[in-house]
Amino acid sequence: MRRVMDGETVYVSVRSLDSETETDRLGNPVYEWAEPVAVDHVLASVIDAEERDYSRPDGYVATYTLAFPRGCTLDLRGAKVTVGGRELTVIGDPVHVNSPLAWDMRVTAGVHDG
Repeated sequence: MRRVMDGETVYVSVRSLDSETETDRLGNPVYEWAEPVAVDHVLASVIDAEERDYSRPDGYVATYTLAFPRGCTLDLRGAKVTVGGRELTVIGDPVHVNSPLAWDMRVTAGVHDG
């Protein structure tokens, strides 16, 4: 009997610039998030406390590694991802890579502590 890896369903809210207020009073971009969409078959792995990198910019602490399936076409940069009821923020700019696997986009996500 062959075992099939399935993953779980996560909910993703992609960001875009706020159409009314593109920047705040200090010139920083202001974003708004779209309604969450379900993405099935995502492999989620918790990053152990010993493996966490606390030196990331902007106060983010990476807490999960997510492997998104090949069919995911969302722009995940800065997106909010809900995994197991916990809202996380995507760190960096994930891209699809050449891979023989069904999961070709590795995403680091975490919480904002600052």
